[in-house]
Amino acid sequence: MGVLPNKMLHGTAQRLTETFAALLAALLVIVMLGGLAWTPPAQAEDELNCVLCHKFRGLSRIDENGRFRLFYINENLFMKGPHKRIMCMDCHRDIKKIPHDPAEKVDCTVECHLTEPSGKQNFTHAPVKEILDASVHSRYDKEGNLKDHQEDYPGCKDCHEQPLYRPLSFFKGKSAGISRRGLSRCKTCHQTGDFAEDFYSHVTSRLQKTRESREIVEVCAKCHADPAFRERHELDDVVTSYKETFHGKAVTFGSDETADCLDCHVVYGESVHSIESHTEPTASTYKNNIAATCRNEECHVNAGEGIASYQVHTDYSNAEKYPMQYYMLKFFQGLMAAVLYFFVIIIFLELLRRLFPNFSFIKEKPTDATSVLQNSSAEKGV
Repeated sequence: MGVLPNKMLHGTAQRLTETFAALLAALLVIVMLGGLAWTPPAQAEDELNCVLCHKFRGLSRIDENGRFRLFYINENLFMKGPHKRIMCMDCHRDIKKIPHDPAEKVDCTVECHLTEPSGKQNFTHAPVKEILDASVHSRYDKEGNLKDHQEDYPGCKDCHEQPLYRPLSFFKGKSAGISRRGLSRCKTCHQTGDFAEDFYSHVTSRLQKTRESREIVEVCAKCHADPAFRERHELDDVVTSYKETFHGKAVTFGSDETADCLDCHVVYGESVHSIESHTEPTASTYKNNIAATCRNEECHVNAGEGIASYQVHTDYSNAEKYPMQYYMLKFFQGLMAAVLYFFVIIIFLELLRRLFPNFSFIKEKPTDATSVLQNSSAEKGV
């Protein structure tokens, strides 16, 4: 009787051992499959391990002015833009410890650790700021004084929210962006690190538009479509008037070959930050320069001087500024309404005739002798 319990204990231990071995094998298979399927996340120049906290989507707060501030960083998107090789401390220079105090506003004109290859100097956006300060979007007038409503004038981040390289192109097509087939040719020689991909992405994005035409219009519309903004600066509704033109309709339907805001308001070959008022003689939209702007090699090359007479941003609702266009629009609206209502009345009368063929508002008197006698007898009561 004493042998049986020992055999039972031995069998139970053997089954537990086999079960544990099976579980361990299954766990090992899962780990191996997970390792094959797992891809490491993108790694930016994060010397302070900032993404340790900023990778959480809910990282946010309400600031002193009651505005919602989101501090989440999508590292995969960040790695697809021109700033992916910039260390966090190159822009956020006031942050020296973790956790840090509230960060100061970033100054885009400071030098970063990247070397600008043509001049062998540290890169900075200061030259861009100098161009912007000389444009119509500057916060300062020609005398160097601050303009009224200076909070309306854009800074870097008002237009460049999250710069990204355009993700796809076609080697034999005209689509802007990165061509994987073209990049493969660079990597034939440049095989060290990500140099070929970084350099190629940067150069190809700068040789073509980094944004779609529709996106450019929407960026400008953030300010120019605001009624309060237009009232403060006495501006017309240029966004609505542009979208009513052929150019605007083509861009709305996705065309990248049609003129957008920058194509007309920037002197051909100059920086996109150098937009000037149409009253400046050097502006692309100055009355004496409009024809030349339209005749650049990418647009209406053979156009005559008459193309400059076309008013793109006419506000047909402004009778004081555009009286001829205003009353012409009213005339054609009235003419269209009159023609429409005339034919509606004709159709209505035709429908009545088909429904009531013998109906008449005016009854005609009979002219034949028999009818006259019958009517006379009826009147006498015979």
